[in-house]
Amino acid sequence: MEGILNVLFPSILIVLIIHLLKLVSLFRFLLLIFLAISSTFFVDFLYCETLKSSCSSDPLVGLGYIIHSILVVVVSFVLEIARTNLLIQLKSKYS
Repeated sequence: MEGILNVLFPSILIVLIIHLLKLVSLFRFLLLIFLAISSTFFVDFLYCETLKSSCSSDPLVGLGYIIHSILVVVVSFVLEIARTNLLIQLKSKYS
């Protein structure tokens, strides 16, 4: 459950930020990737510095950063596509 929240909450925030900025599709995708990679470090900072839990130097931490970034990119991309499709359907329904 905690792992799902660690991926889903940053993904929702990323999609919300991208929606509020109203960027062109190329910049939207680049910002999505940048925010997904940086969200890994924000989550780590939250757990290590703020909550003072799970601060371990393990050789697998680097692999965890990579996997978390990939998961956040994929989930954010799926949420962004779903949001775009929903807006297109709503626009065609009411016009």
